[in-house]
Amino acid sequence: MSDVDPLIRREMQWLALGVLENRDLAPMIIAKVRRERIRRAVVSAIVILAIGIMSIALFEGIRSIAHSNNSVSTVSQPLGKNSATQPVIQGLISDYPITWEQSVGDLGAISAAGGLGDTLGGLTATGLKISWERCGKGQCPLSWVLSVKNETNDLISASPSLSVFTGHSPIVSDSRPTTVIPGGTALLVYTFPEFKDSLPVSQNSTWQWNWYLSPLR
Repeated sequence: MSDVDPLIRREMQWLALGVLENRDLAPMIIAKVRRERIRRAVVSAIVILAIGIMSIALFEGIRSIAHSNNSVSTVSQPLGKNSATQPVIQGLISDYPITWEQSVGDLGAISAAGGLGDTLGGLTATGLKISWERCGKGQCPLSWVLSVKNETNDLISASPSLSVFTGHSPIVSDSRPTTVIPGGTALLVYTFPEFKDSLPVSQNSTWQWNWYLSPLR
């Protein structure tokens, strides 16, 4: 019995416990075991098939959701690598006073100087947020976020630049090339970390700014 199939051995042992008629039970037991193995194989195949179908459906669902989210993100965000994904900024947001400077401050400018509400090259400045940090004996505006909106019906590619002045003297200018879809808004981030390390500022320092358009490179 050691080489007999375990299922056949089990069936024969069970049948040996009851009172049966005097006949050979081996064919009946072998047939029963064969049916049991076929049934197990069919059930296993059905389970594997069901798991495969569920896995495929789950994968397709996740891919569809990811594709939908990517499509929405692509449409809602303005074009251009310098656009920032930050909340909409309206008006001037600053912890310290700052005024507009009419001087452009850069000989490479292709437009006049603008402030909030001004439109240059089809882009209108709708908001400005300034973050300040301690430098010298006063505070320095290290981070600037300028919000520009395309209120035209055309795709606009431009290079808005921002100039910073102290005591009405130009300190630095920086540009952020961007492309904005019709009706879209771009948030342009300008940072000047060098102010904190190398700019001597007194408590009575005054700050000015403007924005203008530079040539696209």
